[in-house]
Amino acid sequence: MLSKFAKLTTIIATFTLAAFVLFPTISSGQGKDRLERGRKLYVQYCASCHGMDAKGTGPVAADLKTAPSNLTTIAQRHGGKFNPIHVQLNINGENDVVAHGTKDMPVWGAYFRKTKGQSVATLNIYALTEYLEAVQVK
Repeated sequence: MLSKFAKLTTIIATFTLAAFVLFPTISSGQGKDRLERGRKLYVQYCASCHGMDAKGTGPVAADLKTAPSNLTTIAQRHGGKFNPIHVQLNINGENDVVAHGTKDMPVWGAYFRKTKGQSVATLNIYALTEYLEAVQVK
């Protein structure tokens, strides 16, 4: 069984590979397509809790034990820097996010891998991360 450090290293390497190998030089058109993919994934999987505006005001937010976070202020809450690896680990379920429940609760990374396979899961998480970076308050 891999240690937590080994898992983290593997995940970081996977996302880095996706960023630099799968998308080595992208035209603005491809970047827009990926951003649109991220937006669509966000609407489908995240908006019910985090809201269409990503501010934690989704239709089920009031019913949750822990209020969803405002995803437009991720960078603001981290000294003005958006750390895509940290965000990817949250989406993937490698970082504990109290509002997402225990590790026993399915997280989006596991769901994407199970339903779409590792490659598509990696692309989906990368696209969601890019979308979240685009909606950060300035």
